[in-house]
Amino acid sequence: KQWYQRRVAITAGGPLGVGYNQYPNFQDWMAGWSHCRNENQNFPEGYMKMVGGGVHEALEKGIKVLEPGCGRGRHAMGVAKRYPNSSFTSFDIDEEAIELNKVEAEKLGIENIDFVTGDFCNLKPEWTNNFDYVMIFDCMHDLPHPALAMKGLKGVLKDNGIVTMLDIDTSTDMVAQTKKPITAVLYNISLHHCMSVSLSSGGVGLGACWGVELAQQMLGEAGWGEGEVRVITKDIPNHAVYVMTKGKGLEGNGLH
Repeated sequence: KQWYQRRVAITAGGPLGVGYNQYPNFQDWMAGWSHCRNENQNFPEGYMKMVGGGVHEALEKGIKVLEPGCGRGRHAMGVAKRYPNSSFTSFDIDEEAIELNKVEAEKLGIENIDFVTGDFCNLKPEWTNNFDYVMIFDCMHDLPHPALAMKGLKGVLKDNGIVTMLDIDTSTDMVAQTKKPITAVLYNISLHHCMSVSLSSGGVGLGACWGVELAQQMLGEAGWGEGEVRVITKDIPNHAVYVMTKGKGLEGNGLH
């Protein structure tokens, strides 16, 4: 039934994509993907040191962290376990995933994390000016309205703070991108999942291959100035990390 609905979605007159409920194994598959990548990158400590900006040191001291689009919570639980002095709020629109995450965190004895349901494109008012650090992994390009999510990021940060956003490293120039051998795989995954779930919600359907150039443009349109955005593209194969600094960053809160 699920494959049939996906097939219908790409026929003339079919619906614009299919929703997350038609991908019942996706959260577990994505958790496996993340696990393999993270094992090779000494995550979380290696990642936090790589993004710079005093993130590792601040997490050691203790800060408030928000993670949108947590999925099965592998990133959040890994970071929370490594940095017990910090507190974490991790959310996803998938209610089932959130309930599973709560059970797993309890089994692992991780007490400094709160899993809640939430919509990245419509952030909760009580989160305004409340967090030192926002960490995003692999979800921005799946959102129906990523521009809204990007605009909301500054609002949830304190006057000084940092956002890191891990996403796929591609070029918005499709011709240039096709010169890379992995392109066919990335476009295949993007077409059959990333674009589909976004379009099914009435979204823009960015897809995984939206590209660094478009990401930088959208961040600028969302209010992030040129001097506030740093892009790292060499440290994690096939991935780009966007580091956005509000105010004086973590140093401005005496946490650097």
